Amino acid sequence: MPCSAPIYPYPPEACFWGYFLLRRCLKRDGGAEDKTKGRGSIMMREHTRRAGWTSGRGDTSREATGAPWSISPGRDAAAATDRTRRRDLVALVALPLGSLLLFASLIYAVWETVSLTGLAPAYIVPTPLQVAREGAAELADGTLLANAATTLQEALGGFALAAVVAAVGGYAIAHVRPLELIAAPFVAASQAVPVVAVAPLIILLLGTGLRAKVAICAVVVVFPLLIATITGLRGVGRDYHDVARVFGASRLQTLWYVELPLAAPVLFGGLKLGLTLSIIGAVVGEFVSADSGLGFLVNSGIANFDKAAAYTALIALVALSIALYTSVTLLERIALRWQND
Repeated sequence: MPCSAPIYPYPPEACFWGYFLLRRCLKRDGGAEDKTKGRGSIMMREHTRRAGWTSGRGDTSREATGAPWSISPGRDAAAATDRTRRRDLVALVALPLGSLLLFASLIYAVWETVSLTGLAPAYIVPTPLQVAREGAAELADGTLLANAATTLQEALGGFALAAVVAAVGGYAIAHVRPLELIAAPFVAASQAVPVVAVAPLIILLLGTGLRAKVAICAVVVVFPLLIATITGLRGVGRDYHDVARVFGASRLQTLWYVELPLAAPVLFGGLKLGLTLSIIGAVVGEFVSADSGLGFLVNSGIANFDKAAAYTALIALVALSIALYTSVTLLERIALRWQND
């Protein structure tokens, strides 16, 4: 988090330690605050000795402070801001759209080549034109959108359930080491059995409705989310915890202001993986037992030898996964822009 008048002329880390925790975490009376500031000044002097920081609000240039960065005033700063905004715009919009168009073009070229050359029979691989007509017809009568909404509801419900379990369990395991020894056998056992084998049992227990599909999605998603949570929280350095403790931060404040911002890259990676896997969990549940959803359309198309309908549902599944992945990627770039400041 950049500071308008940094006490320590260093990048966001130093600014975070000195300014952010001091102003956000301390809401006490004068005596207690003075005492805490005294302890904080001792800690900061120690970090000054280790890292060569120069405190003060005076000249923050590179020559005066020895800091590895400096802020250029005037037009240089404005030009740098404009360049940063253009770079962020390209990273947020142009690159994802370009990669998506390139991916679609390659798939279409390979598909059209296979159809024209007869490398695969027409009853196995329909032409892109046949699939496009089938997709247009299903969009017109609302079949595709209704089934896509069903699959999305199941996937998001399972992802939300898995996220709650992974957040609570991951935080506990990351901070209480003995819990890892207790939970490790259960986590390993849950991943040793394929979800395709577990799905029929879940449907027998919970029925064929939405609850069973949500539970199957949660079983698929919970493991990567749990590992991402544990890895991200344990990756936060002990120095950050020590500084937060010196400034009197509570556990909740430490989690919100220290652990979550620093573990965010790993957590967002887990979110992207979990959302894409949730689509797989929904489709597995629909393969086992369902009367709606994109997985049901794929099954129905294959059973009725309507390959165009099956391929239309597959393309819709791919589009849904790409949309979810891209949404989290854009959210990640917006939320972590402070890393480039």
